[in-house]
Amino acid sequence: MANQATHRQIAVVLEELAQEVEALGAALCVDMDVAMRHMDTLQSIDLIAQKQRSLAALLDADCPAEQVEKIAIDTLRERMRLLGTHH
Repeated sequence: MANQATHRQIAVVLEELAQEVEALGAALCVDMDVAMRHMDTLQSIDLIAQKQRSLAALLDADCPAEQVEKIAIDTLRERMRLLGTHH
């Protein structure tokens, strides 16, 4: 049970971080000049938030193997599949 609580706590923090990262990206997008000059970087910021949310859901899942298949980011889903085969 202690492990589950720890995983849940980590998941909550990852979700909070994803919200903060998205807010940072949104703040940078307010300036259209910045947004246009740094579109790739802003997209990377969004991808970080998506990965954090996926990992949070994985940590909080009752069945991690099923949750891995729900990860929308192909590279992260494949990486989690590979890690799952080594344990």
